[in-house]
Amino acid sequence: MSSPDPSFEALVAERDRLGRLTRRGIGMPIAGMLYWLAVALLVRRLPQSTSLVWAFILTGPVFPVGAALTRLLGGNLFAKSPALTPLGLQLAALQLFFWPVVIVVFRQAPDWTPFTLAVLFGSHFLPYWWLYGSRAYALLSILVATVLSAAVLITRSPLYLMVPPITAGCYAVAIGMLWVETTKIRHSPADEGRRSKD
Repeated sequence: MSSPDPSFEALVAERDRLGRLTRRGIGMPIAGMLYWLAVALLVRRLPQSTSLVWAFILTGPVFPVGAALTRLLGGNLFAKSPALTPLGLQLAALQLFFWPVVIVVFRQAPDWTPFTLAVLFGSHFLPYWWLYGSRAYALLSILVATVLSAAVLITRSPLYLMVPPITAGCYAVAIGMLWVETTKIRHSPADEGRRSKD
């Protein structure tokens, strides 16, 4: 039986340390849920073009709101890790490459814009499953993609008005799971000893 790779064990330990310091970035999906609730209101109250432009503009405050909420909930989204911070920055920057797809859909098939935004931006959470050691992020990505895809296939409609509240509901489920995960970490006896060293 082969012995565990010390470098991999060190990487996992660093991942766990970062997860504790950031509280697994819990404020980010909460900010995402608030964003989708705002979009749900916009698409019902404003003309389509106006509501979608505002939906694009509102993506800007999501990160600062998520960082502030994480701080309020006891984490620091800006905690540094020599091994993992570059990876986290690359994962965040990946979202920039979604925008050409979103803009093309907005110009050619605007009814599908909320669906496109939801699936693309929901999928970007998947790698955080490993980065934060949290199954909630995998659940979030999978729920958004599968629930929305099933809904539009069954109804044969882009569900322009329904995608935002459905997406917010998927975020709420994942946030509940993430809350349970972070609460367990904060109250585990092993973590108490580790936190005293951090």
